[in-house]
Amino acid sequence: MFYDPLTTLGFLAAKTKKIHLGTSVLVLPYRNPVVLAKMVSTLDVVSDGRVILGIGSGWIKAEFDALSVAYDKRGKLTDEYIEIMKELWTSDYPEYNGEEFAFSNINFLPKPHQKPHPPVWVGGQSKKSIQRAARYGDGWHPVGLPPEQLKEKVAYLNELLPEEKRETFVISLRRNVEINEDREFGADETLRGSPEKIIKGIGDYIDAGASHFVLYILSGDLDGVLQTMETLSTTIMPAIR
Repeated sequence: MFYDPLTTLGFLAAKTKKIHLGTSVLVLPYRNPVVLAKMVSTLDVVSDGRVILGIGSGWIKAEFDALSVAYDKRGKLTDEYIEIMKELWTSDYPEYNGEEFAFSNINFLPKPHQKPHPPVWVGGQSKKSIQRAARYGDGWHPVGLPPEQLKEKVAYLNELLPEEKRETFVISLRRNVEINEDREFGADETLRGSPEKIIKGIGDYIDAGASHFVLYILSGDLDGVLQTMETLSTTIMPAIR
């Protein structure tokens, strides 16, 4: 079961002050881009600029069919919707003329708190997704890659990145993490096992080009999640720093 991400983040914005509020990832073609731009901009204002918008083009055809969205157009829709949102967020007199959407002579407020707009991180690890991240994104957000594959794809990404983006561009890896010394894990389970193995795994990812991590904690209950968070903060993170 998944809660709607933006509704959930609105709730969390009211309960927190410092943490970033991100989506990992929101499937862009499922949503009207003008309405979505309004929702994201509003969330960024009420949270004092804490939004990171992770987006993807989607891959489950049955979901596209249920929403009456053309599956074979998902890449084109994703590109166009990013362009639309950036136009709405940054222009005083937004207008757009694309294959699927066209508008002019409209107002769009509020503008996002972050300037020029909340960072857009593009998910996916296909060549097309990496190309989209380099062209439109402020970051690339792959999921589950082992270090050697990440290094290979980062090299391809760096060939595509415009010079002006390279210093601030974020490579954010999402990976499952489990602190468990009672069983053996395969080599591809880079962040599952002992704290020492996880410390080495995160170091390997940093060497491969990762600059940010979204760690999905594998645990059977809340106590396990909290214990993992404590070990990450007191043992693993200081060793990496």
